[in-house]
Amino acid sequence: MFWASRKHICTMLAVLLGWAFEAFDFMLFSMLAIPIMKSLGIERVEFGLAISIGLLGTVVGGMLIAPLADNYGRVKVLLLSLLLYVLATLGIALSYSYHQLLLFRFLIGLGLGSEWSTGMTLVAETIPRQRRGLAIGIVQSGWPLGVLFSIIDTVAIYPLFGWRVAFAIAALPAFLVLFMTTRLNESELWLTKNVEKKDSKISILKLFAKPYLPKVLIGLTIDVLAMFSYWMFWSWIPVFLSQERGFTVVKSAEWLASTQIGAFLGYISYGYLQDKLGRRPTWTFFTAVEATMIILYTLFVKEENVLLALGFFLGYFTGYWSGFGVILSELFPTEIRSTALGFIFNTGRGINFISPIIVAILSTYWGWSVALSTAALAAYTTSILIWLFPETKAKQLE
Repeated sequence: MFWASRKHICTMLAVLLGWAFEAFDFMLFSMLAIPIMKSLGIERVEFGLAISIGLLGTVVGGMLIAPLADNYGRVKVLLLSLLLYVLATLGIALSYSYHQLLLFRFLIGLGLGSEWSTGMTLVAETIPRQRRGLAIGIVQSGWPLGVLFSIIDTVAIYPLFGWRVAFAIAALPAFLVLFMTTRLNESELWLTKNVEKKDSKISILKLFAKPYLPKVLIGLTIDVLAMFSYWMFWSWIPVFLSQERGFTVVKSAEWLASTQIGAFLGYISYGYLQDKLGRRPTWTFFTAVEATMIILYTLFVKEENVLLALGFFLGYFTGYWSGFGVILSELFPTEIRSTALGFIFNTGRGINFISPIIVAILSTYWGWSVALSTAALAAYTTSILIWLFPETKAKQLE
């Protein structure tokens, strides 16, 4: 990366790893769903509620913590977000009742609700605009890396020590990321704008002012639908593979490894393509293909070897998530950027607290295949709605 200085690399690496730990937590929780349910004596819908409570926590984090990054700096709030993650993940390992589990899932959501928006804002303001899309694509690739970490944890730690130790292990590497974040430089663009605005504080209510409201509403609609598609499908895919396709825990881990290798390449490829082709056409192509893959995967493909082979491409086309952070960063000014990203991204996640529950309910009536296939409709819709945004490729940040 000849265009990236040491400062650029350190910033991207810290944010990438922070994002990776969110994926680590999410997928580990899903992959170990069955042993957790058995251990705590809870049913499928109750576990779906625990997933949803975590999503709800991200809304609160996005509304209460993300705006702090516009007032007090990107790096400080990133540190706070990571600290919440570490402590709450350790709490999961120590949960011995359903209510304790719900509490720590909410606290994890609280921290992660501001981690994405603050990290994306910091990267967008630090990297040269011609490479902004690629840089955010590289950072977003932390998600499949985190999933791969969860697979290793599930295969190597869980069979020997159980799900509690697996979660304790998940928290330990995050201490290294905390240390790395303390070494990051604050965004120079934020420092300049913060001096200019003097002592005025940013309120989330400013998002509803006339200059920003249309962008917020369009962004929120796209985000809700994209989240709906993603969470409906990926929240329950390990259970689907186990109960509908006869996969063991180890076989599911192998499948997920294939999808996440594809996703890792897809996130970076998407980042490169959006800098070349533009934000909107790249989004449309990836979301439309992903929706088609979901339909094929849930309704038509049943052979184990084909499922494993197509898993790579199913993961690859989730690369569209490399687009959302850069588009929103380019649509909003520095003084309100983290607030906007936090509100839109996490409100979308929070509204989708119902999606895992909906899938669980639908599956009891029509089975997992039909329930999961409904995620495709939402993805198709976003491929059209993205054109309501202006093209922002390589835009100079305000």
